[in-house]
Order: sequence, then C-alpha cells, then structure tokens
Amino acid sequence: MEQVSVKGQRFLALDALRGLAALWVVYFHIYGGLGYLAVDFFLVLSGFILVHRYWYAGKPVTPREFINHRLARLYPLHLYTLLVFVLVHWLIYWKMPSFRDGALFTFIQQLTLTHNIGLSPQGLTWNYPAWSVSVEFFVNILFIFLITRQTRSGTLFLLGTFGILVLFMQHGQLNTQSENYFGIVNSGLLRGMSSFLLGILSYRVYLFYQDDWRVARYAIWLEMLCVLAVMGIIVSRTGSSMGMDVFVPYLALLMVAIFACEQGWLSRGLRKLAYLGEISYSVYLNHLVVLMIFRYFAKQYGWDKPVILGLTFVTVLVYSHFTYRYLEIPLGKAWRKGLTWLTTASPSPRT
Repeated sequence: MEQVSVKGQRFLALDALRGLAALWVVYFHIYGGLGYLAVDFFLVLSGFILVHRYWYAGKPVTPREFINHRLARLYPLHLYTLLVFVLVHWLIYWKMPSFRDGALFTFIQQLTLTHNIGLSPQGLTWNYPAWSVSVEFFVNILFIFLITRQTRSGTLFLLGTFGILVLFMQHGQLNTQSENYFGIVNSGLLRGMSSFLLGILSYRVYLFYQDDWRVARYAIWLEMLCVLAVMGIIVSRTGSSMGMDVFVPYLALLMVAIFACEQGWLSRGLRKLAYLGEISYSVYLNHLVVLMIFRYFAKQYGWDKPVILGLTFVTVLVYSHFTYRYLEIPLGKAWRKGLTWLTTASPSPRT
C-alpha cells in the first residue's frame, strides 16, 4: 500500500481506490459482506506498483536492496500496531488473547512476519488484518527471486489462474487465509501470489494501452463497466453464486490498468481522494484496535452498528493521519537507512 509515480506523476486514481478499499475493510469488520476482497485488490495493485518501480521506472536493485526496501516499508508500522493491539487488549480485558496455536508461538510469528505462511493453520491471530502483510512480504521475496521482465505474460496468467482454481476447488471462494492445502500449501500465500501475478500482468496491459486513442475515447465507459462489474459481483454473490468472488482478481487486473490511465472523468475525479491512499496502510493496520475500543464502549452505552461505523471511520482516519505522518514515514526511512547500513557496511580490516 504505497504511492508510486510514473513520468514524474503519481497514479492518483489508484491511490484513491486503495484508500476506498481500506475503508471497505473497516466496513467489513463491522457489517460483514465482501470487504475481504479488498485484500485481493491490494495484492493486484502491489504487483502493478512493484514491477513499475523495480522493473521499469527506477534503477535496477539487487535482491538484498529490494528486501531491505520491503522490510522498511512493511515492518515498522506492523510492529507498532501489533504492540498497540497487545496494550489495548490488556487494558480492556486484563488478559492476553488465547489462540489455538498458542499465544507466545503466534506472537513470535507476528514479530518475524511468519504468521501467515502455513506455520499457524488454526486461524488468524493478534492484529489479524496483518495476515496479508506476512503474505505480501513473502510473495515479494518470491517475486524478486523467481520472476523477471522476461517472464512471459501467458505464464503469469496461467500460474495466477492455477492458484485461483486451487482456491476455488478447495474452498469455493476467496475468503481464506490460514488453511494449508495438501499439507504444505498455505491458502493465504496462494491467494496472494495469484493476485500478485495478475497485478504484474495488469501493468503490462497498462503499458500496452496507455497511449492508445481508444482508451481516451472510451475511458469513461470502461471505468463505468468496471464499477458495474464490481457491483454485480457484490449483488449476485448469494446461493449458487457464492464463488463469483474468484473473478475479482481478474476484474482488479483490468480495473487497475484502466484507472491508471486516468482518462475518464471518474478516474480524474478520484484523484481528489488520493490522500486516502497515502494513509491506507495505516488505516488498514490501525482500524482493528480502534474498532475494539468502540465495541467495548458500545456494550456499555448501547451503541448500534451505524454509530460504531461512524465513530470508527472518523477516528481511524484522524489517527491514521498522525501515524502515517509521524510514525510510518519517518520510521520507514530510518529502518531503510539502518538496514542499508547493516547490509553494506564493510568488515573491519584485520590487524
């Protein structure tokens, strides 16, 4: 969840979509529904962003530099929100949460970003939206070592589709994170890799069509079709259509490529909401603690869900503004500088 620029300009419409998706996750944790699909959108967008940044827009980096960058981007805020979750949970309940895989074991996994790679298949733990942070980090590692600019688009599509097909055959939908298939394949990792590969393909679609006159001419219709398709999946996902969400990564592929062009009035209008994208990572990791606090008070004062939703939205947006500005950005820079120094420092000469 990070900003990216092309030709000196950020993809502001994509920033806005990412921010709206983060708020959808907040809504999902109050009302239920399909907000979990926002994670698949994040992962498609992550593939789009990282290939732009590390393959096409910037100077080449070594795997070590890439891993340093990803740790600096993902870990500081993850660690902060994990510790805040522990503190708030203790203050509210005067005890630590219990998990089927053990509180200490799962906490160590959270500290090492290994909490969703198959070591703890009994369910989500601690600040549980952070399951996707673990997935994204290890998917990024696989990306830098196994995928190159020479990897064929057909290969990316087939691998992504194979992963989604396995998820559908095993689970019937995409709302799965912790289960292990065949004893070795974690569903969250498989879900993350599949969407990430389609995100790489999305960037290639964008590169191919960004200057095509037909995109400019039909942009608004393409954008509206994407929105209508999203609404259609949401409305139709009942009964025999429960598995419709497996098409969302493909829709996200097209939607990201189309909105990245910023040719229609809808995408240009979304540019005004770009700041939501800047703070979206903070929103995503902060909201569970905020929601936990308001649910505690809701039991005492009888607040209903609309009140909880409104209070959570306002509080998490304000709170995330400050964590983004005073924690996420400065800590990320400090960690990146420190990791770079640690991994490039020359050993002392022997005497």
